[in-house]
Amino acid sequence: MNTRIIKHRLFILGRLILSRFYRLLGPLNIYLQSKEIFCIRAGYHSAHQVEPFDDRLNQDEWQRSVYESALSVLNEMKGRSVIDLGCGSAYKLMALFGGFNTIGIELAETCNWLQEKYPDKKWLAFEQVEPSQLQTDLIICSDVIEHVKNPDELMDFLKKIKFNSLVISTPERTSVRGIKDFGPPENPSHYREWNRQEFKDYVSKWFNIRDQIITSDKSASQMLICKL
Repeated sequence: MNTRIIKHRLFILGRLILSRFYRLLGPLNIYLQSKEIFCIRAGYHSAHQVEPFDDRLNQDEWQRSVYESALSVLNEMKGRSVIDLGCGSAYKLMALFGGFNTIGIELAETCNWLQEKYPDKKWLAFEQVEPSQLQTDLIICSDVIEHVKNPDELMDFLKKIKFNSLVISTPERTSVRGIKDFGPPENPSHYREWNRQEFKDYVSKWFNIRDQIITSDKSASQMLICKL
């Protein structure tokens, strides 16, 4: 067994131990974490470190229903353009939105990979994008925010884009972990997870929320459809 695998397993074990410990503490967690952070209840412990997440090998194993709902939103407004922020492998973007004008935004390494795989489509490296220069009918930001250390920076980025509708999703913590979860997430790539009310409260600081949907598939995603 190589060193990388050992480190990965030890990292996951550490998360599991912390999660179980905080679950046992229950309401006493508020004495360890007394502040509400990013609208998540006091007593919840976000992760301080995460493992990098590489989505390039994934297809539509996760968040398929988010993209299907986003397609319905785009068709409803008779829109033609889509920006997918954090598009990963772009499998779902290409499968469902291949006939539209699309821009996929990813970190530089993945962006280079996407340019080679789909050279006829437009890809932008997140590190080099000026969001105020972008305009689109629809933004998709599917299960990205839980991977971001400071989600305020992501929300500020989205706010600068000129758009008609935004579909943003993240795992619904209560559906995934139950009401007694106090963090950190067991997924080693997640900094934190919101329940439905917390996420609605958080996103509403930036955008007007038109609808909230909890998916019934294995992703257990919560999805907000927003306007500026």
